[in-house]
Amino acid sequence: MKNDKKPDLSKLPQVESILKQPLIEQLVNNEKANRLVLTQLTREILQELRQGTQIIDSCDPDSLSKLVERKWRELFKHRMTRVINATGVILNTNLGRAPIAKKIADQVCHLITGYCDLEYDVNKGERSNRNKNVSRLIQILTKAQDAIVVNNNAAAVMLAICALAQGKEVVVSRSELIEIGGSFRLPDVIVASGAKLKEVGTTNKTKINDFSEAISSQTACLLKCHQSNFKIIGFTDEANPKELAALAKENNIPFVHDLGSGSLINIDQLGLEHEPTVQECIEQGADLVLFSADKLLGGGQAGIIAGRKDLVAKLASHPIYRTLRLDKLNIALLESVLASYLKTDTFQSMPALNMAQESVTDLKLRVEKFLQLLPAEIRSSFSIEPVSTTSTLGGGSLPGQSLDSFGLSLTGNGGFSTSKLANRLRQWRTPVISTVHKDRVILDFRAVLAQDEAELLSAINNLSNYSSGYNEQD
Repeated sequence: MKNDKKPDLSKLPQVESILKQPLIEQLVNNEKANRLVLTQLTREILQELRQGTQIIDSCDPDSLSKLVERKWRELFKHRMTRVINATGVILNTNLGRAPIAKKIADQVCHLITGYCDLEYDVNKGERSNRNKNVSRLIQILTKAQDAIVVNNNAAAVMLAICALAQGKEVVVSRSELIEIGGSFRLPDVIVASGAKLKEVGTTNKTKINDFSEAISSQTACLLKCHQSNFKIIGFTDEANPKELAALAKENNIPFVHDLGSGSLINIDQLGLEHEPTVQECIEQGADLVLFSADKLLGGGQAGIIAGRKDLVAKLASHPIYRTLRLDKLNIALLESVLASYLKTDTFQSMPALNMAQESVTDLKLRVEKFLQLLPAEIRSSFSIEPVSTTSTLGGGSLPGQSLDSFGLSLTGNGGFSTSKLANRLRQWRTPVISTVHKDRVILDFRAVLAQDEAELLSAINNLSNYSSGYNEQD
């Protein structure tokens, strides 16, 4: 236990004396702890004591060995863990974006536990291209001439600019100079890629003439970027993709369309405003279309570049492409996800899309059935009630658009404030991530997977039980 007492730094034990303690020996012998790692942790603790950032009652070897053990266990405790998403944000970036269907995950697991034909042609008995299957699927689904994949869409943008416009101008509308999560700013990426940014139009209005007048002998490409996490409304105008494609063709320069969270299906089927699909962008004349795989597509993290064969080849031959390429795990995952789009049950086979299409009526029924499983004393102790909510697709997709949803509202008794209640749910063995609104904890059921409901039930049933499943961090 920590207090204000500082240890006598002149009497700190040596590293070896701490490592000889029985507790450390048990870690080495019983749990196969690496002694070199334990040595490093011991030195960290001694340094923290000297700096005053670690304070304990006693600095004897036995007490310090307990700190070493705690640090050792924390290395395992803080690894990535499964959580229950009750935020109502389907493609929640902080929670890993699109969940993967179990059937697809099983296919990938089967591949990665052994060897695979990542860059090998079994029929010819020779080396092959790791993108061959993914490229073929993208061609079929989008009608693009060719395609390659990289580790995310930001990488796709950088590769395209590096390969097509290094030392030359990239013309883009001021209204599309976006910044997304992690301070990723399009103007910075263009400059970092060795190109010169040429802004046209105004924040709210950019016309095709603005692009036309900006083209010079130094112009390498026209770039259109999706306003992925914001929306400008009111007195607005923009150059449409068809106009930009025609202008680019007229001037013999590429038109690159960064679609952001690209989709292969019409989102208006969910009752939302129409968003251009990748296929539509190709049909409208884009020379290259760039989009994410882990958002509306429903896959793992990847960036997809689809379009003209000669331009895709140019990007694939650029020196930085190898630094951005996907590994076998993500390629296998993307292959399985894309293959799901060859069938007619895409909404059912892609968890994120399945969640998005679930009706409020069905969500309400799920919540009502869930409530019936909660004991009366739990419902009264924590004032648990059904509530209408609003959810979103998230992940930088469809800014300003929302889906009506349904969930539970929780308020605590005298011993549980709203913040403490939300914190307790996060400390469950499978953390439950909620939102807080008007002094209530809200559990939106739209992104709660059916297989997680039993665990969510256990979390709520044990909210006041400190001895069952909860960490002592309140």
